[in-house]
Parts: sequence; structure tokens; C-alpha cells
Amino acid sequence: MSTQAPQHQDPPLAQAASARLSALAHRTLAAEQFWPQYLQCVGEVLSARRVLLLVSSVGRPWQARAQWPLRGADQSGDADWTLALVEHARHGQPRVLRDEAQQQALVMTPSADASDAATQVLAVVVLDVDRQRWDETGLLAWAALAEGIPAQWALHQQSLPQHSSPTVRAAHDVVSSIDDARPESPLPGDAPATDTPPQLRPSAQDRAQTLHEVMRLAIRLQEEKRFMAMAMALCNELALRFDCERVSLGWVEHHDLKLTAVSHVEHFDAKSQATRALEAVMEEAIDQESVLVYPPEPGTDPVLRAHQAYCDKVGATHLTTVPMTQGEKVTSVLCLERQACALTPAQLWELQLIGDAIACWQSTLHDQDRWLGARWWSSVQTQAAQILKPRHTGFKLAALGATLLLAVLAWLPWPYRVDASLAIRSLDLLYMPAPFDGYLRKVNVLVGDQVAEGAVMVELDTRDLALEASMAESDWIRHSRDAEKSLAAHQLAEMQIAAARAQQSAARLEMIRYQLDHAQVRAPYAGVVIEGDLKKNLGAPVRKGDLLLKLAQTSNAYLELEIDQAYIHDVKVGSRGEFALVGRPQERFRITLSRIDPAAVNRDGRTYYVARADVDGSFQPHWRPGMGGNAKIDVGTRSPLWIMTQRTVRFLREFFWI
Repeated sequence: MSTQAPQHQDPPLAQAASARLSALAHRTLAAEQFWPQYLQCVGEVLSARRVLLLVSSVGRPWQARAQWPLRGADQSGDADWTLALVEHARHGQPRVLRDEAQQQALVMTPSADASDAATQVLAVVVLDVDRQRWDETGLLAWAALAEGIPAQWALHQQSLPQHSSPTVRAAHDVVSSIDDARPESPLPGDAPATDTPPQLRPSAQDRAQTLHEVMRLAIRLQEEKRFMAMAMALCNELALRFDCERVSLGWVEHHDLKLTAVSHVEHFDAKSQATRALEAVMEEAIDQESVLVYPPEPGTDPVLRAHQAYCDKVGATHLTTVPMTQGEKVTSVLCLERQACALTPAQLWELQLIGDAIACWQSTLHDQDRWLGARWWSSVQTQAAQILKPRHTGFKLAALGATLLLAVLAWLPWPYRVDASLAIRSLDLLYMPAPFDGYLRKVNVLVGDQVAEGAVMVELDTRDLALEASMAESDWIRHSRDAEKSLAAHQLAEMQIAAARAQQSAARLEMIRYQLDHAQVRAPYAGVVIEGDLKKNLGAPVRKGDLLLKLAQTSNAYLELEIDQAYIHDVKVGSRGEFALVGRPQERFRITLSRIDPAAVNRDGRTYYVARADVDGSFQPHWRPGMGGNAKIDVGTRSPLWIMTQRTVRFLREFFWI
């Protein structure tokens, strides 16, 4: 790394940059005013794409505090560059780092007293520097930066702006996660100076390199799209990285562990004794929920019976078993076998970091690799577990109530009745036609009137008949006398002709007299007029046989029902029910079906069957033939849910032909 300025510099530009930065450093500004101007100045001088300010102190993680510009363009490599270079700002004097090949990084650290926990350590990361600006003014600008940062502007409480870009926040999360993963006490590889010679202690750069390699390994494993491929790649990478004879991965599903992958072994016998012994080793680590190392370290007393039995069986010397967790649940177990020596504490810490980095993606791949039914069942179990948690009590009570209501509606027996239209009919119904051709003279009844036996209901005009009767009688007398005259004159032929004409006139007279006798239409029995409103037709001509009135006998009435064809299979002769007339729906009467016609009737676009029912009791005085109402016939019990949905279900089955 060079600290000398390039030979070809632009003095005015360098002096302007130096003056601008020096003036900014010596101005008295608040932190929230100083840092945006400071970062903008650095970015403009170096023509950088982005400038980040990171802040840390002893025992605290790195935090991203500000950036320039506020809404910079995101690139995927920003977080990686921040991760690779941030460790250089942890210790040491102010210095400038650069990578001319990549035109990246450029970390500057002001001095900090490591013994003072309140002292802030600052790092300014500049990304994508213009090469010409870097060559001409870079060193001069950074020298001014290193000399001019006031220590009191360390931004103790200032947080990352809400409008910061996703890349800045990702870099912040990565740096924070690394510092959080690092234990507050010295790392297993960072032994105190009294125990480890200085030349053997791992440097900050070595630790950063280790963390960088862990992330690269996690990224490489996350590129796998299949669970078994990722498991094999993980075992092979760990065997290579930690110089192990064998690395095995066991997967935990429904509290049952099964050996899934073994390094450099494509197929293995899942039922062999060695496999079962290895699974027992992993289950031992799950039971104790901790990393197990065999042989155990001095001063510890873990339960390692399965580890010892496995080592005796396969001849292994050192075993390390690491459970990998996702949240509070152990999802898998890694078992590393080495012959040379056990893993160092630093390697154990690194192994745990690898497990934490890949556990989530490993679980996701395992879920995606299962067949559809298994994924669906797992989702159901997960949702059930979420439901059983003490959350969303109101929603759960509502769902429980709806479930109970649905169960009641599905299983509770409920009386089911078939609806049918009903009408009162008369057993003795008399059609009264016109006795001869004539004219209506008088109508004595209306529809609905009660009539007595022999009462005159309709009278026809008889004046024409009376004239015809007189003429017929005169013709009869005349032809009789002609016959007597021919007999006296011994004219037999004329006598027979006259006698025949006299008989014809007598027959005609008898027919006219018969019509006169029946010109009044009388009721043959007591009943009620149910059809024939003739008062508005007085004087109108009628022809012989035309229907004048319908007379029904009320003493022999019955009930006629129209049952829809969809429900005819549910009813039978002897079924009981009740009905109510339209005029008095509050009055209910019990009935019993006595007959069902075998042939259907199709009328007005509907098909129904005609049935007859008897009233349980006597007919009421106010009932009249022709009155209508509704009947409900009992056909047994059904569930309320079936009763409410049977029409819809029947329509859907008919529509979709299922």
C-alpha cells in the first residue's frame, strides 16, 4: 500500500479539496449537520458512487450511521465489500486502504484508545471510486480526512436514517451479525497474552478472513437447489475444511433422527449397525442440547456413552457432534470424525457459525424437496401448532364456535317435512248444462252460494217454446180431422197420410212441452255453486250442452295435494302431516295421505304428482270446495345442514351431472 502522492497532481484541485475538507473539519457543527456534509465532500472529491459511515467502540458492534447519497443505486457486492474491509478499522493508527484493481473499499480509521470503552472507532467506506480522481487527489484527500475528524462527532445515539437504501441496511445487518456472533470474551483462538505467544495469536485480519470464508461457504451452499445435493456438499466441504476422515449429517423430523448424508459416500446402508450407532451419537447430542466433544475436555463431565460405543465400534479417535437449530428447534446434527486431534475452540466456534448460517436455508430446501402430500401435511401441522399457541384468542373462539355450530347442524336430528300445495275438492261434483237452445232469462245463484235440493238456480226464456207448442197443437188437430174425413170417404191412402202427420205433430208437441218443463234448472241435491257466474250474461243465447253451473256436494269433500316430483320418493301412503288454508294460516289441521296417483301431471312448466288426503276429524263449516292452502308432510328426520343445502346440492348435481 502506497502512502505517497502520485507524481501528476492538479495542485489547484488538490489544494481545493484539502482546503474544503480542512475547513469542514474545523467548523463547529452538530453531528447531524457535520456528517452529511462530510460524506458529500468525500464523495464529490473522489467521484464515488457511495460513501458509508460506520461507527463502533470497544465491545460494541459496527453500526451504519449515515450514507451519501441518501438514495444511492444498490449493487449486490456492496455488503460483501463492507464485510471484507470493516475489520481493518478495528485497531491501529489512521490509515488509508485501497484496491486500485477494483476501485473499491478505501477504509479510513481515526485513532481510538482501545482502553476507553466510550471512545468511538470510525470507518468511512467509499465504493466505486473514479480512477482518475483517485490517482490525482485521492491520497491528499484522505490525508486531510485522517487529520480532521473531531472525536466528539462519533454519533453515539444517532440511528440509521429511515430512507437509507436496502444495501446500506444489509451491510449494517451483516456487520452487526458478525460482531454479535463474536463472543464478548476472547475467542477460543484469542488466548490471553500470558498463555499464547504473540506470534501465535490470530490477528484481526485472520478473524475477518475466517468470517468472510464462512459467509462465502454459506452463499455457495445456498446456491444448491436440492436438499440432498446441499447436504452432500456441506459434508464434503466440512471434511475438507477441518481435515476430517468423515462428516455425517442427521436430519430430525417428528422427533425422529435419521442419517441423511455422509461425506464422500453416495450410498450407505441405513439399517447397518454402524449407521444405528452413529444415529445414537447424534441423538445423544440432541438430548443434551449442546455441542459434544469426545474425548471430553478436562473438568467437564458430559454423558458420552453413545460416543464411546461408536468410537469403540468403528475405531474413531475424536468425535465432535454439533446440533444445528432453527429458532428453538433442533433440525439437524453434524458429526465430525478425526483421527489426528480434536477440533480447536476456534474451529468449534467457526463450525457453529456455519451451522447458524445455513440452518434456515437447509430447512427450506428439505421442505421443498418433499412430495406435495408431505408438504401439505407439514403445512397443516405447522398451522395447527400456530393455532394451539396462546394468541388470537378471539379468532380461535369464533372458529371453535363456528366448528361446534357446524357439527351440531351436521349431526342433530331435525324433523323434515315436504311442502305441497293443497286444494279442497268435492267427491260429488255435478256439471249442469243448458237443456236446450235458448236465452238466459233469470239467474238466481252466485258462485259460492249454498242451494237446497230442488231450488231453481237458472231459468231460460220460454216464450218461443209456448208459440211453438200452440202451433204444434193446431197442426195435430188439423191432421186428425183430415184423417177422419178420409176414413169417411173410404180414401185409405189419404187417411194413412193424415194420421202419420197427426202423430208427427203430437210428437213435436210433446218435445216442446218437455222443454217447457225443464226451462228451470233445479238443484238435484243440496250443495254449493263452485263455478258459473251467469248474472252478467242475462239474455245471452246458450246452446244445448253448454256448461251453466258446477254444483259440489259439501258432505263428501276431500283434500287434493300436488307433490313435486323431486320429493315424491320421500312420501308414501299413510304419511301424516298438517295443512293450513290461505285465508286462515293460523289454523292447522292434521291429515293422512290416502292415495297417490301413479301418473305425473305436467302443467305450467312444473311436474307434480296428485295425492289425496283425509282430514283427521270432520270438515269445518266454513270450508268450501276450491279453497287452497299449503301442506307439510312428515317424512322422517334429517340434519339441519342437509335440510338447508339439499336444494343447492341437487341443483349442482343436475347442472354438473355428478
